[in-house]
Amino acid sequence: MNDKNKQIGKKVKIARVIRDITQKELAKKTGVGYVTMSRIENGARNIMAIEIEKIAKILNRPISYFYEEKDEEYQKVDNPRANFKDLDPKDLEAVERVVSQIREIKREGEEPEEEPGEKRGRK
Repeated sequence: MNDKNKQIGKKVKIARVIRDITQKELAKKTGVGYVTMSRIENGARNIMAIEIEKIAKILNRPISYFYEEKDEEYQKVDNPRANFKDLDPKDLEAVERVVSQIREIKREGEEPEEEPGEKRGRK
């Protein structure tokens, strides 16, 4: 598993969640098995060019999105209440749920931050 696979997989998962598509649905539309899609999203499998083309089309993303280092497009949803203040409360709740899911996905696999004065490996 390499860092590029992890990055691409994480972006596939984020784009899928935003489009409100299940992993099984994306796998079926892409023409791969559910387990294969899971491995792609977890960065455990290299993604083939034809697969990334299909995924990009299904998720309405340019292919370059999956290879870019930054998520500038989604930084604006970091504070949904400030950026979407004109939304109806139910829609705002839906946006907040998606943002929460995206944050969760981005945190997956990251090391927890050390508390001040805490030393790793010691109890």
